[in-house]
Amino acid sequence: MTRIGRGRRRGATAIKHEAVGSPGRWRAVVGPWLRGLGVVLALAAVGFGVHIGSQKLRDPGAFPLRNVRVEGELRNLTEADLQPLAQEYLGLNFFIANLDDLHTALAANSWVDDVAVRRWWPDTVDIRLRERIAFGYWGEQQDMVDVNGRRFHPTTLRQPGPWPRLSGPDGREKALIKTWQEVQTLFDPIGLKLEKLVQDERRAWWLTFNNGLEVYVGRERFEERLRRLALVYPKVLAAQADRIAVVDLRYVNGFAVRWKAVPPVPTAG
Repeated sequence: MTRIGRGRRRGATAIKHEAVGSPGRWRAVVGPWLRGLGVVLALAAVGFGVHIGSQKLRDPGAFPLRNVRVEGELRNLTEADLQPLAQEYLGLNFFIANLDDLHTALAANSWVDDVAVRRWWPDTVDIRLRERIAFGYWGEQQDMVDVNGRRFHPTTLRQPGPWPRLSGPDGREKALIKTWQEVQTLFDPIGLKLEKLVQDERRAWWLTFNNGLEVYVGRERFEERLRRLALVYPKVLAAQADRIAVVDLRYVNGFAVRWKAVPPVPTAG
């Protein structure tokens, strides 16, 4: 006798239906939203903390600058020249003090060739500068020229002289410095020191030495004419140098001498 009954079919999958209001259903729907809300709140908290921290760092009364440090070889400048500019920044907030303005003010000094300004934690303004190296005076005013041929007008001059005096057309600064050095090398062995070197608009040369001797070289054969003078001076002119007004070298085989005027001898009565 065969019994026929109702049972589960082999291989079939049972389907479980959850009620709409069950906890699992709510977790599936609300969980991602809650996680997103948590991320948003965490980011907001971080942003708020950064904002508060930034406000604290930028508080004018916080982290005041207290010291100024100057580094560099100073010859015509002193720290006393630089301190007044830097003093204006003492007491300002380390993070917000505008040191670009200080850099501009320092660079405006005629003796400053290069300068860098930076903050040094926790309370220091660090100034590193390179002072301009002067060569001598330029022209008839108080302008000077540095060793790189750049002209400037110094407010102070603390290095002792005497300083060379150069004069020439604009743009000839480097050429005159080079010529000065060559002339001085030529006349050093005979004891003449060059004091003044002039090149006029026609490119003619004038030299003045420390004993008052003036030499007119002209435009042509500059080196040849000066070598002739260096050879002849010790033998012929040195003994009478105090009586010589000008030596003119513009001659092919020699030179001309203009003597100083002899003051008249007063007569009796």
